[in-house]
Amino acid sequence: MDLFKLENRLSKKGVFILLFCMLFFRLFRPLGFTDDVWKVFFYPTLLYLAIVVSAGFFKGNYRDYFSNPLRFVLVSIVLSSIVCMMTWGQNIFDTLLSSFSFFSFIIYFYLIKENIKLKEVENVMWWFLLIFLICFYVALAVAPFRLFLGYGEIGKELDDARGMSRIRLTFIGGGPLYLAYFLSISKFKTSSRKWKWFTIISVLFLTIVLQLGRQAILFSAVFGILLYLRGTSFAKKLLALVLVISSIYLLPILAGSVFEGLKERTEQELDSQEDGEDNVRIAAYKFYFSDVSRNILNDLFGNGFFSLGKSKYADYVDKYGRSQGLIPADVGYASIYLYYGVFGLAIFGLILIRVFRLKVYDDYYYAKYYIYFLYCGNIAGSTLLGTIPTFCIALYILSKGNLLYNFKKTNKSIRYAEN
Repeated sequence: MDLFKLENRLSKKGVFILLFCMLFFRLFRPLGFTDDVWKVFFYPTLLYLAIVVSAGFFKGNYRDYFSNPLRFVLVSIVLSSIVCMMTWGQNIFDTLLSSFSFFSFIIYFYLIKENIKLKEVENVMWWFLLIFLICFYVALAVAPFRLFLGYGEIGKELDDARGMSRIRLTFIGGGPLYLAYFLSISKFKTSSRKWKWFTIISVLFLTIVLQLGRQAILFSAVFGILLYLRGTSFAKKLLALVLVISSIYLLPILAGSVFEGLKERTEQELDSQEDGEDNVRIAAYKFYFSDVSRNILNDLFGNGFFSLGKSKYADYVDKYGRSQGLIPADVGYASIYLYYGVFGLAIFGLILIRVFRLKVYDDYYYAKYYIYFLYCGNIAGSTLLGTIPTFCIALYILSKGNLLYNFKKTNKSIRYAEN
């Protein structure tokens, strides 16, 4: 993690991966960096990436568990665009352009084609994390003055209803914060420098808390504890239980205004449900699962991504969904169904099953827990479609980890195994 050591500096390919990740997250949307400016940089970068991987897209360097499902994800984007044109009359090119960032799944095939070493992948993540932390804490320090539009606050003032200004540079699970958090827990378990990694874990979890996302705090804490307890002795499990119980009492004291704000927000939502109102996310699930698709084709293959102002489909979603506070990005599985139908849901289900069944050594289990975190977070967020680069990086880590596992178990010479 000593990034400035010569052996940890990024290669040109590592710099490109870091650049691509930063562009996917729109450099956290700094003021003045409009969508039109972003497209000037991101579209050519993604097209270049597509050209680089095109030759070996259908034939990888080695057999892995995620290439085929991710190919089907890309196929579903095109297929849903065709169905959208047939059922809604939205121009297929408008649909594909609106979906352009979702083609970022091809970063996985770039990682495989270039056989990026896992050490390099980790260094990319640490550099990305360093940039993220600098941007986040500078933005937090100058709040309510805004430096970044981030996500979910575009066109609004900063949300301070949760006890302090909410700075959201990416979707929950996006960027390197959460993946680095799980990696740090893994390093803590095996490293002799416990205090170093404990400090890093503490800083990262504090940052997660300061994101002010209730499900992010809950799921990162739960899966972080489960990762730490995996394979540990009873004494360590008991110690972890004591720390959790202590945290329940101490954290609200140390960050009283934050937790009080989150508590009040939760109570308001519960009160509205008791008054007979649907929770906004429950209402969004009902709407996007039952009120948009026109026929069996939409149910199976989705409606594609709407292009605002350019079709009846977009007008319908905007009028009866978005304008009513029913935001697709707030209901991840409903949005996958809306865009890609049962076919899309089945693909992501297959990926989760393969992650669960994949055999890797303990050093790579952190990537599994990050994936589990994303799938749980996707219930009330967009942690799958909104985190594509880090999602693919985690899958790649598991793929390489499985290759190493098979290599050591069978003692066969496999060209692309890590040394």
